[in-house]
Amino acid sequence: MGRCNCISSCIPDQPQSLPGDSSASIHQSIKRCHKAAKQTIDLCNSTLATGDELVSCGNEIEQSLMIAAADISAESFGVIADLLNGDKTKKACELANTIKGKSAECIALSMEMVAMLEKSVDALPDAMESYVEKQAQQSITKELTPLERDMVGEIDKEEKELISCIDAMDNLKLLTAVEAGTRSFQSIKSKSQLCQHIFEVIKRFAIDITSVTQSIHNTDTSTVISKVKDGSILKAIGLSRYIKQFAEGCKRIMSKIIELFRGTTGKLSTLWGALSHARDTMVSILADVVHARTLCGESGKKADRFKSTMASLGNTETLKLIESGCSIDKSMGDAVGSAREIDAEMEEAASKMKRAATMVGGEYQTLPSIITDGITEDADHNEVVKSIDAKIRDIESEIQELDTVIKSIEESDALEASKFMHGEMPNIPQKVDTCKDMIDTCTELADQSKSSIDAFLGKWTLDTAVPHIQSMRRIVSISKLMEGMVHQIHKLIKAMMTLLRVIAAKVPRAGDQAKSSALDSVVGAAGDYVSDGLNNMMGKMFRK
Repeated sequence: MGRCNCISSCIPDQPQSLPGDSSASIHQSIKRCHKAAKQTIDLCNSTLATGDELVSCGNEIEQSLMIAAADISAESFGVIADLLNGDKTKKACELANTIKGKSAECIALSMEMVAMLEKSVDALPDAMESYVEKQAQQSITKELTPLERDMVGEIDKEEKELISCIDAMDNLKLLTAVEAGTRSFQSIKSKSQLCQHIFEVIKRFAIDITSVTQSIHNTDTSTVISKVKDGSILKAIGLSRYIKQFAEGCKRIMSKIIELFRGTTGKLSTLWGALSHARDTMVSILADVVHARTLCGESGKKADRFKSTMASLGNTETLKLIESGCSIDKSMGDAVGSAREIDAEMEEAASKMKRAATMVGGEYQTLPSIITDGITEDADHNEVVKSIDAKIRDIESEIQELDTVIKSIEESDALEASKFMHGEMPNIPQKVDTCKDMIDTCTELADQSKSSIDAFLGKWTLDTAVPHIQSMRRIVSISKLMEGMVHQIHKLIKAMMTLLRVIAAKVPRAGDQAKSSALDSVVGAAGDYVSDGLNNMMGKMFRK
């Protein structure tokens, strides 16, 4: 129901004057309403200026995040974290708090305007007062544009969208961080623009109210009554109530914006800060991984020479020399020297990888759950682990075979030992091949770690984010695999060297036990390359 077109006939007994007290009360109330309306206009001007700053600030933050998100690299993690924790976001939050406070002031002013207008209506004759109260809210609907009439529903809708953004931040995960963060700041910007529009409407309403109150508070009673007749008082009351309703909506939206600001900046800065720290850790371990890879490569080359030496020790001519008691101390020394260097280098490589893995593993443990939740096992790497575990078991069987041969030689006489020597020494190069294969595997594992670090320090996309985090766990796993492989390399080399030692001790000459002392001197000559006894050298090298 709209304002009655025949208002004069609807209000009986229209007086042309009011009692002095009533007239003074009406004028006083209108004057106070006018003052509140003017304050509302000033407040709106101030709020609109603050809103411009907030929209501009939110836009800058959004644009910066979008630029960073479009081309994310590990180097940008710290930049994004600093941005989210920086002065710009703090200023934006302060501006939102200011608008929220101004909304509360606006609500108070609107309530004062309504109270003063209603007080002036209370001073009217009963018939006029009843009419005004009945028509006040209905009258204003014709004064609003369709967009303004829909604004209350729009405020509710936008508030729900903000709540949705807040929920998304509460459930933030690594894969949703960029999207949720961008959406949050887009929402903050758009909702700030809505609040600007609300205050523009409130300002227009306040100006309309001042037009009504200005025309009343300096005029006589008949003018007041005429303003009732033409609906001006009704309009002013309705506008004041809408100002209150819109200001309350703006306050609610600003409260949600502040909540979203704090949640977004807090969680995202935690996420990007943690990734930035992880990036620093990856940079710091790179040298160790590269060094480990270099050591593996050098050991691989030495393994080739080791194989050549062991092959020469296992050929028929050399075996005859051993049986005849001739000196082969140089070949023995070369074999032991190569074995010692390989063993030392691979242990150092494993130590480097373990140090790197310890740092990465510790870093992974400190990552917030918003990064690690949902990070599953790396299926491809799991297959690698299974393959290497199987290889380690196979190597263990080879080591046990050598141990069995060594025990048999130790328990045999010289003639039987000679037979064992002719049967086993030609197979030693194959054992070296097994050792070389393990070294190559360790080299590949170090390469994988290096590649994982390079990828982590490179570009990040939604498709690569999870694999990059998985790579931290993969480096830890690789270190454990290398440690297992190096342990087997050590055991295999030790078994081969022990075989040489017992052969040198047991086979001076199969047919002439009397010359055993000569072969003892061969063992002694194969010591620290020349001078240390072979037994002593083996003891020094493998006393573990």
